[in-house]
Amino acid sequence: MDLSSRLRAIVKGGPPAPTRELTYEPDDGYRNAAALDLDRVASTLGGRRIDTRFGECLVVDRRYESDRWHGGIRIGDCELADVAALAVLDPALAPMTSDWAAAHGGRAPRTIFIDLETTGLSGGAGMVAFLVGCGYFDLGAFQVRQFLLTSHSKERALLAACADFFADADLIVTYNGKTFDVPVMETRWLFHRMEPSLEEVPHFDMLHPARRLWRHDENGCRLSTLERALFDVRRIGDVPGLEIPSRFFRFVRSGDPCPLEAVLEHNRIDLVSLAAVTAHAAQLVREGTPRCRDAAEALALGKMYERAGYADRAVGCFAHAVADARAHIDVKAEALYLTARRLRRDRRFAEAAAVWRTILDLRQPRFGKRSELLGPLRQVAVEALAVHHEHRERDYTGARELALMLLEEAAQANLRPKADATRHRLARLERKLSTRAVPLLDQLGR
Repeated sequence: MDLSSRLRAIVKGGPPAPTRELTYEPDDGYRNAAALDLDRVASTLGGRRIDTRFGECLVVDRRYESDRWHGGIRIGDCELADVAALAVLDPALAPMTSDWAAAHGGRAPRTIFIDLETTGLSGGAGMVAFLVGCGYFDLGAFQVRQFLLTSHSKERALLAACADFFADADLIVTYNGKTFDVPVMETRWLFHRMEPSLEEVPHFDMLHPARRLWRHDENGCRLSTLERALFDVRRIGDVPGLEIPSRFFRFVRSGDPCPLEAVLEHNRIDLVSLAAVTAHAAQLVREGTPRCRDAAEALALGKMYERAGYADRAVGCFAHAVADARAHIDVKAEALYLTARRLRRDRRFAEAAAVWRTILDLRQPRFGKRSELLGPLRQVAVEALAVHHEHRERDYTGARELALMLLEEAAQANLRPKADATRHRLARLERKLSTRAVPLLDQLGR
């Protein structure tokens, strides 16, 4: 008995009123809920009705055979052949992918791609996922199953059907799903006092690797942008994302499922593109620089290799970016900087010094966009060379010349802390040079 029931019993006397289970069944626009013809909806959308422990749910199945093309890529080539590559894209998946084959007898994980269509993007308890799109590979073909909400009172049935479908999932793949899709589903499950079904399933969110790999693309990292840039997918008659919620509300008010046909097709294309982009990124990790389209992509891939602990592959990607004659000066400068830093960490100091000198040889382009990185990286290179000459080569004269260069650049950039540290370095070098000069004068005196 809760506190309010106890207080009510004390004030009114007698036994407390029985507690009733609360359900969320808002007004969905119908005067008579039975007016919705589920058979007509299923027939129009090419779906079918399935039974759950909370009633009926409508699902729509579509199959994309392996020889079908999605822009410039075959559906069969969109399947994840090696999930271990995902650990490079997201190191958090390393524990799951490292021993998967050994632990499961070589069986590939059951990977489910998820994309939601919701009644809004603001979040909160009032937002509902009215379409849960799921895709998975079956004998080389891509199978799409969509769970459609036909009225708010049927949400429990939809959530139960989704929970049953996710029960055998070994891995889920989304695009911005860690921030949006999965939290929305978990919120709805908890709202209806149901157990969240995706809490323990490993989750790969393709959005974050996509930003690291293709952030340099001026068009951005939207899924619709990547599908066109990578596979030349051109959608014809696609429904704009901002229009999708209003189409669902129109269906709820009128019972006419026709406005939802374009929404379901939009969701299916998103799922196929998600599988294609994920497979392309995994293939990029496996093949390395031969698969890179340009120097910027090679640089981004090298950063991911280094982050995942593959130093040799990372250096190879940086070298590929530097060797590309079409590369922008910023890409070359950053690739050289990362190479020198990697060599220094590996205690290959002489090789690192040669790369630092290469950075000093770079010049601003005469035409086009000027480099924003070259100035700061030149200061880093000069300081690194000054340290190398002073502490490893014992070339105090050369270190002094580099320190003077660094002092001049720090003064031009109005970097007072850097200038003060450089003056301290110069004073130390002057003392070392004077100490070395005294024994030389004594020898000449003798």
